[in-house]
Amino acid sequence: MKNLATLLTLALAASAAAQTSTAQTFLPAPPTLLAQASPVAAPPVPANTARINYYRLDGKYDGWGLHVWEDTSRPTEWTAPLNQTGKSDFGVYWDVPMKTDWKKLNFIIHKGDEKDPGPDMTLPAEKGAQAWIVSGNPAVNTTRPDTSVRQVGDLMKQQAIMLGRDTVAVKPGFAQPGAFLTLYTAPDASLKLTPAGVDGGTTLTLEEVEGGLTPELKAKVPYLANYTLLRVREEDRGRIETALKGQLAMSSVMPDGTVLDATGVQTAWALDDLYAYSGPLGVAWAGDKPTVRVWAPTAQDVKLRLSDADGKNEKTVAMTRDKSGVWTAAGDASWKNRAYLFETRVFAPSTGKIETNLVTDPYSVALTLNSTRSLLTDLNDAAQKPAGWDTLKKPALNSVNDLSFYELHLRDFSAADATVPAAERGTYLAFTQSGSDGMKHLKALADAGLKAIHLLPTFDIATINEDKSQWKSPGDLGKFPPNSDEQQKAVNAVKDADAYNWGYDPYHYMVPEGSYAVKPGERTKEYRQMVMALNASGLRVIQDVVFNHTNANGQAERSVLDRIVPGYYHRLNVDGGVENSTCCSNTATEHSMMRRLMIDTLVLMARQYRVDGFRFDLMGHHLVSDMKAARAALDALTVQKDGVDGRKIYLYGEGWDFGEVQGNKRGVNATQVNMYGQGIGTFNDRIRDAVRGGNPFGGLQEQGFATGLVGLPNGQKGDTDAAKLLQLSDLLRVGLTGNLRDYKLTNAAGQTVTGAGIKYGDSPAGYAASPQETINYASAHDNQTLFDAVLLKAPQNATGAQRTRMQNLANSLILLGQGLPFSTSGDDLLRSKSFDTDSYNSGDWFNTIDWTGKTNGFGRGLPPAEKNADNWNLYRRVLGNAALKPSPADIGRASDSYREFLRVRYSSDLFRLETAAKVQQSLTFLNTGPKQLPGVIAMKLSGAVSATNPYQNIVVVFNGSGKDVTVTDAKLAGLNLSLHPALAASTDSIVKASKYAGNGVTVPGLTTAVFVGK
Repeated sequence: MKNLATLLTLALAASAAAQTSTAQTFLPAPPTLLAQASPVAAPPVPANTARINYYRLDGKYDGWGLHVWEDTSRPTEWTAPLNQTGKSDFGVYWDVPMKTDWKKLNFIIHKGDEKDPGPDMTLPAEKGAQAWIVSGNPAVNTTRPDTSVRQVGDLMKQQAIMLGRDTVAVKPGFAQPGAFLTLYTAPDASLKLTPAGVDGGTTLTLEEVEGGLTPELKAKVPYLANYTLLRVREEDRGRIETALKGQLAMSSVMPDGTVLDATGVQTAWALDDLYAYSGPLGVAWAGDKPTVRVWAPTAQDVKLRLSDADGKNEKTVAMTRDKSGVWTAAGDASWKNRAYLFETRVFAPSTGKIETNLVTDPYSVALTLNSTRSLLTDLNDAAQKPAGWDTLKKPALNSVNDLSFYELHLRDFSAADATVPAAERGTYLAFTQSGSDGMKHLKALADAGLKAIHLLPTFDIATINEDKSQWKSPGDLGKFPPNSDEQQKAVNAVKDADAYNWGYDPYHYMVPEGSYAVKPGERTKEYRQMVMALNASGLRVIQDVVFNHTNANGQAERSVLDRIVPGYYHRLNVDGGVENSTCCSNTATEHSMMRRLMIDTLVLMARQYRVDGFRFDLMGHHLVSDMKAARAALDALTVQKDGVDGRKIYLYGEGWDFGEVQGNKRGVNATQVNMYGQGIGTFNDRIRDAVRGGNPFGGLQEQGFATGLVGLPNGQKGDTDAAKLLQLSDLLRVGLTGNLRDYKLTNAAGQTVTGAGIKYGDSPAGYAASPQETINYASAHDNQTLFDAVLLKAPQNATGAQRTRMQNLANSLILLGQGLPFSTSGDDLLRSKSFDTDSYNSGDWFNTIDWTGKTNGFGRGLPPAEKNADNWNLYRRVLGNAALKPSPADIGRASDSYREFLRVRYSSDLFRLETAAKVQQSLTFLNTGPKQLPGVIAMKLSGAVSATNPYQNIVVVFNGSGKDVTVTDAKLAGLNLSLHPALAASTDSIVKASKYAGNGVTVPGLTTAVFVGK
């Protein structure tokens, strides 16, 4: 999961690059600006330096800076770009200090958050030490472009957008009365832009469509609603399919020869209209004979390059194209387990050229080391299956409402577990060691009721080297003080060459990551062994999936999709640049074949790897229609036909609303509010912030319900704000209903409102139609761990026992509410990452988990400077306080508490109600309105006694205050309540002091008590 602060970090980690280009011609600066420009050429480029030159037509350079990363010796923070080094007769320039053996410089020219031209840019060392950038143009020119010739338009942009096979949308003003509207096409990419307009190729004529975009088109592309619609004239429509295989451009020219505009053309919607395809792709087997298919409708030619795994003994096989743009090659038994690549000849808008690419298969199911080649592997071969795979039985699951999730990064699980054989640490096979500390811990959670392990990305990851012999280690870091900056220096020095990354950078979707395998060539079998081991422990397996972006686009080395069908799979802005609001190269699942790649991956992982659910990274960047299509495809899977019950496969994701899709600009996107009624879960940030206080973007020391607000003030501003505490309590009550939109409750003012009537900023708190649509959580892999938040927010004089009780209280609010509870690994062990707010690339040192409970990660040094340096002064003080380090007894108490609350949750299905109607009927809140006891939430659950519910009444009291409280209510009279058996047997002596008498219950401070009555 990536919050907005995380997105920039991952963008810096990504290696997606704009491509180099030959010189182009552009508009000159007006004479007055030219007169002001320095006539002096820039001095020679110093040694170990790269120079970025920048030209603007308007001559306004103030505020523009350079963000740099990769092989520079001085990478920048986004908020502190390099200042301009000087002015020259070209414009301005930056001299960037580089490492002596530098290979490439990644950079972005920006002013604040405004980028020019937009995409990440790269200067490869082999192209020289200088680049010349012209404002608004994505070309990284490695020879100085001519800016002296005046011309209108830009063929490197794609400002005309085809909306179907013969319709094109253009920006207002492109088409003027009387103008000649022309579509140009050149199969050899020979179109040129001159002062007289587009030159070369052949032409198709266009006419304006009266009335503009239809209502249907406006719904399809809302961001183009005010564009003008053009259509290819009927006599030229027969030539469109041929035109789509080459370079395309459009111009608008007045009868007197005045060029109004000229631009390139986006074609994705036309490809959908003409070539959307539902047949087989990738490798299909008939016995031992494979057939290979790839969808490449704009390719001028595609060949299959067949070889050994190491590339030797290669031969080229012709492929044939059908009317859907699918290229096919049929093989024989000798092809089995051989390697292959596609050789595609395509027009690439990113370079403006016809490119010949050697590229892996987007539908690869097996790969050679480091994804250099696809493999012709049959996943149904016995050699790919562990013993018992075909008869695997899933842990019982009566309803998806019974699910609970424990989020886990695969290396975090075992990299530091001495009870796992050294060769298996950090691998799939670590989960097969049933006697290891880690597996015993997971088994204990499962025995208490936990239902699923959510694994951070395990698909083929672009930024982890699968050749383990090349991994680098930061060395012995245990010798440094707990608040030193030396640990993070050492981790940063090897962060891109070690074994660690969260993996939110997809390379190939359908193949397990090779670095997590003991033998990368057996990754399929080992992944299946992991699934079997977790299932045998009573745990289902959830896979984190990232379909909202890819690691690279264009002609970049790790760009797979774009080198087969350029410009199709990614979401483009109105200039034709790839959107990157998610951090990397945003995909466009609104396009048929990108949506299909997503759905085919889900189905394959469900069938072939028995994955039980999928968590969608930045799900809000997909459309609701995408998610509905995914749900329908999985629902169609049956045990008899597919070996799995697709209806038991759960979907959930991040429903955040930002970037180019914000506010439904690209169609109705899959945000929290928009997913109402779909049966798909979204993460509930409302309950997270109310439990912890503050939010991931600020308020590090701001207290919340579970961290001492009012009851145990920490000396910070607002720490005694009773009105705020009541507001957070209302948010929590809505969260405890499953964040239901229409649930009726009494708010802090004493008014009867719905869940949507409680506000979270400017948004409704409640948004779900049923509890299964809400994922309640207090922490996840993003942002600081729950215990790091407790450390920062609790009073510094709080005892270790008090901080542990805050953690336990927070976890109880997640585990005992309606909706599906989600915890990140170590939430039950007081896990700390020494305050690292974004540990995606912070190595094993900051991320590994000690399953023995002896340590929790606190005091491993100041977290990496990249995202944390602004808060180092605070962290240094806290990390240096040895009294804040939890004892093994504290960690043990937290672990016990977590399992106790799991036992409570699964003791009665009243905690897991399936519908909003049942929640409204069965759940009521006590202690509400303006006279409520502050810092105390009390809820009563009632229902008929049954095989799955031994209790007629359950009363839960969350006491966030620092003192004992008694909640009285007439509804409690005569219920004959007693402490829940799981808590009566607790290792916590304090909760045992909770009492029921008459019409009231008494609960100690910082305690959650559950009372039951039969």
